[in-house]
Amino acid sequence: MHKTLPALIGLSAISLYSYGQHNTDSLRKQRLREVIVLDKKKTMKADSMAATLRLEGRLLETPQNIISVTSELVREQGGLEMKDIVRNASGVKMGYNSSVFDASTSIMVRGFGAITYVNGMPQRSTMGALIDDAAMIERVDFVKGPAGFLLSSGEPGGSINITTKTPGPQRIRQIEAAGGSFGLLRVSADVGAAVPAKGFSYRINAAYQQQQSFQDFIKTRKYIASPVLQYNFKPGTWLLAEYNLIRMTADGGSSVTQTGTDADVLQHRIGNNYAGDPNLPQSYTMSQSVRLMFSHRFNSRWKMTVQSKYTATPSAAWSLLSDNYSPVNFDNTNITKRMSQYSYVNGRVAAVQAYINGTFNTGRSVSHQLVAGIDYNYSKDDFSVAYGQYKFAFDRNHPQYGLPKDSVQALGKPRLIVRENNWWSAFVYNTTRVHQNWLFNYGGRFTFNMPVTTNAKTPLRNETAFSPRLGITRLFGENTSVYAVYDQSFIPQAGADFAGNNFKPLRGNSFEVGAKREWFQRKLITTLAGYHIIKNNLLVSDLQHPGFSRQIGQATSTGVEADIIGRLSERFTVSANYAYTYAITSKDTRPENEGTRLAFTPEQMINTWVQYAIPVTAKARLSISAGQSTVTRTATYTPDVYLKGYTKLDAGVAWDAGRWYVRVIADNLTNKRYFSSGDILIGSIHEGVKSYYYIEGAPISFKAFAGVRL
Repeated sequence: MHKTLPALIGLSAISLYSYGQHNTDSLRKQRLREVIVLDKKKTMKADSMAATLRLEGRLLETPQNIISVTSELVREQGGLEMKDIVRNASGVKMGYNSSVFDASTSIMVRGFGAITYVNGMPQRSTMGALIDDAAMIERVDFVKGPAGFLLSSGEPGGSINITTKTPGPQRIRQIEAAGGSFGLLRVSADVGAAVPAKGFSYRINAAYQQQQSFQDFIKTRKYIASPVLQYNFKPGTWLLAEYNLIRMTADGGSSVTQTGTDADVLQHRIGNNYAGDPNLPQSYTMSQSVRLMFSHRFNSRWKMTVQSKYTATPSAAWSLLSDNYSPVNFDNTNITKRMSQYSYVNGRVAAVQAYINGTFNTGRSVSHQLVAGIDYNYSKDDFSVAYGQYKFAFDRNHPQYGLPKDSVQALGKPRLIVRENNWWSAFVYNTTRVHQNWLFNYGGRFTFNMPVTTNAKTPLRNETAFSPRLGITRLFGENTSVYAVYDQSFIPQAGADFAGNNFKPLRGNSFEVGAKREWFQRKLITTLAGYHIIKNNLLVSDLQHPGFSRQIGQATSTGVEADIIGRLSERFTVSANYAYTYAITSKDTRPENEGTRLAFTPEQMINTWVQYAIPVTAKARLSISAGQSTVTRTATYTPDVYLKGYTKLDAGVAWDAGRWYVRVIADNLTNKRYFSSGDILIGSIHEGVKSYYYIEGAPISFKAFAGVRL
């Protein structure tokens, strides 16, 4: 295996990237012209599938709810990372994010955890933090339901794909500086050359950011670098090499989890941080990846793409917890004993993909769009956790900080977990168009999973699965469609439960129906969807054995979604969505849990963001924005016990003079105190007592951006 992997990556490096520029393909020419025009108009919606999703065609014609968020919309909202972007897609919510490094680690889609891909390839393994940054993001696609065409490890609830910034049809020179609440200081640059018919082009994105938390002691720094080099051999054949680096450090601690009871939750000073201390060692996490991609267009109908990627995500985190091994909590005298905790994760992921796209006809009124290929994926995690040898008394009524550094860093023997896995898959998907108005999307993926090492006591076994897909779209004119899709997913699950039993692969079935319509000359798209998902062999936290997971029988999720995104006019843009989700445990090895809601899943979510632009001069515009996010009853691991919902209000104002702009964004205008995420357990800390484990949302804050386009 270790000899095969470098060979595969090297093989894919020989053949590297191409996608859209050639002289013979009139359809590609049409798309290229459209991108240029929309870029000038600062498009808020995408018309076609992202190239990294492999399938081709209009989003309107794809039998699946896929919400595409452009970098321009992210910029308008003042978004800096994924947690700022998810508001633009229905049924998507950040899960239990307990660390300052959890930017994208835990995202829920339709009640289930989602996997994040970057350029169609997995970004991280099963453990460790996943950080991201808007400086590198060109587009984010929220793919609802399984996406076998994307990768064999698609979650039944949905997946998220980030398309990074690469050279485009226009030269780019942009510098932006930002400042704001809690000491935010940020500077970023985006520099790139236009892609020629033949020759080199490049794009470089870089950023630096530092900020203090609203919680005491925590201060983070983030470094981002993303150079991309592309060479066009000829129209239709080009090569791309990309390097992405994000490194984030945290001083004063890394945990943002708080505990409380009904009597004191959200009642304390919002800045209190009992899990932090100024003398904790620095924590860090890093995501470092290299991508090589090659694509060759044989003619106007057929092309081949090969890409490979290697990602390393090491992370080391320090925090404090109580000596009962729970987040810092107190007895009835407001006293506890704190001790240090150190966790280290080194995750590695390697992926190789090769596939072809083609179109052909089998009659005057029947045409086909085909995608077929193979994938190879390998992942390995080394995870260890160690606890401090010393305990330090702490009085909440009279807090004293400044622990002795040497004593804090004195650790006991670490516990080590190793997970290693690899799998192959082959896929074929075809879209058949009949008489222009009927489209049939069908195909499947065969996956062969070969686990390598694990902490399990039982023998390892290979797993195989075939995951079919069938979708039907009916067009009514150019701008309206209705669709239905049945899709399956198969996900190898590394690791074992407390007893040492290997986890069985996750298998999911999804049924979805919906309707889409484009309005105002395709400037705005609306989607209405309903779905039912069955997920077998689901992993949940083992509350009786902290740090372990257990496998339950089955969970189901049923819901409806509505999305609106785009422009109502040249002045008025909107992004709004609604989701109702009913996600429950339908079968469990513990029958008393059957029928209970899945933890971390809200019953309803509503998000809106509207902007109105007022022309002041021929080049300058004044824009006013307003947004809202509402979450109702978020389920917890305790049956029929929910986190209280909230409504958060945001706003913005911007002046754009063409070559330069200024933007101010206000978050949580009413200074609402709310649960960003969390859980409720009874008896986990004190017998019979309901304990909250939660992450509090940030108070009112402001961000100001100033940029120059050269």
